[in-house]
Amino acid sequence: MRFYTVDDSLKEAIDKGMAAVRVRVSLDFAGNGVFETVSERDIIEASFFGLKETAGGTTARGELLLDNTSGNYAYSGNGAGREVRVSFSLGEGLPWFQRFVLYVDHKGFQDIRGPGRRRLVRLALGDRSVFLRRSDESRDWTQHEVFTYSVVCDKTQPEKSLVHLIAKRAGIEAADIDCATIPIALPYVKLTKNIWAELSELATAYRCHLECPVEKPLVFAHSPYQAEPDTADDGNPEGSASYIFSGRDIFYLRKTARAERYRNTVRLKINMPVVLEKQEIWRYTDPPVLYDDGMTDFYPFRLINLRSIVLGEYEAKYRVRDEKGNERAVLYADNIDTVEEATERLMFDGCSFAYSHYDVTTRHDRAYITIEVEKRKEGDLVIASIHGRSIVLDLNRSCFLRDSNAVDLQGTCALNVTGSYFSEDVVNGRPQYEDWAARELADRLQERREFTVKTHRALFHGRVGATVQIKANGETVQGTVNAFSLRYKRDAAFVAAFRIMEE
Repeated sequence: MRFYTVDDSLKEAIDKGMAAVRVRVSLDFAGNGVFETVSERDIIEASFFGLKETAGGTTARGELLLDNTSGNYAYSGNGAGREVRVSFSLGEGLPWFQRFVLYVDHKGFQDIRGPGRRRLVRLALGDRSVFLRRSDESRDWTQHEVFTYSVVCDKTQPEKSLVHLIAKRAGIEAADIDCATIPIALPYVKLTKNIWAELSELATAYRCHLECPVEKPLVFAHSPYQAEPDTADDGNPEGSASYIFSGRDIFYLRKTARAERYRNTVRLKINMPVVLEKQEIWRYTDPPVLYDDGMTDFYPFRLINLRSIVLGEYEAKYRVRDEKGNERAVLYADNIDTVEEATERLMFDGCSFAYSHYDVTTRHDRAYITIEVEKRKEGDLVIASIHGRSIVLDLNRSCFLRDSNAVDLQGTCALNVTGSYFSEDVVNGRPQYEDWAARELADRLQERREFTVKTHRALFHGRVGATVQIKANGETVQGTVNAFSLRYKRDAAFVAAFRIMEE
């Protein structure tokens, strides 16, 4: 990834570093979609932050302090959730660059009254990920959304793309998503967390950049598993430095060892959903059961002992048997026998048996059935079964990788990982979950340093995930931005700070 592209005149002014940074803030004060621009002289402080979360996503936050001595910002209502647009420029006569779309947090417009006539308005801001985190607040906790036979991401088929299906639950449509194509199949996914947590976990499993930036409500891109080449927008190769920090830029530089990231062993353990061929997924086995001379089981149906399957609404829970004869619960079944096909599978003696109720659509892990026995007669049911294509869990699928030389030198330092979105699709000649573990191990084996750089340069177009270089004290280091802060004060110099992880 690279820094955002800015106008050539802005870029030239940034390189010269002679003009003062300006901030423009536009707010939808009334919540009616009409934006009003705050007077620049009323902006006392404006701070903005971005960071890569441990869970996998990238988020932005902000805080504004406005001078309200004249009472211009005395608006009714608390203002929570109102949209705020933030732009930057330099000096006079240069274009504005819109950098953030943020939203007022739950505290709303904080009206502060100090000594004398001093009045301030403080706004705490967050990006769209704040709303995605709260998406479970109105969720029906009795039902979990299930998606089957999907791929990770495909903008040409949003109805089968997990990124699009998950985002749609938060009202984000396909046109609002900037994404890469990751055609790796996931047969079964059950959502149990909020939307942002689910997307973050998906981004972690496919090493993707997940963000709610200014250009689109959602970005899911820059993955090593994507089908299209990962190119930079400005024509420079992806991975080349967006900016080179040198001694003339930096007024503060700190180097920190990140030894806690080091691992020489990766233990990945997951419950892997797998698809089975169409086979028997239910057979009637309720007692009492009798056996004939050939030890074939059968089930007598007598008037004095009415069975639950005759009384109605019987739950036929789907099960399959593996090659060792062990029963495994079915998570999801489709291509299930029709009532005619299931009737053909019935075997009985004496009176006739038939399905009077046959429901395989209400639930995907069981059928609701009723068997009707010929009136005023008695008989024996030999076989009643249903066949279908099923998805079951392969419990505790594991991948254990280690670097023997590193273990010999430093002892075992293990990373234990689990997750819901890994796949057994083959990537680079091995299952995706094994490929992920190999990439993670290679990354964790590097003993990396973290650099904190502060500059007065107007690098408001910097972003998390971008590649930069640091040239200082005769050393050149290339790294990736993991966090940034932009601090504007009306009566002080602009400060941009970046936390950079060495590559």
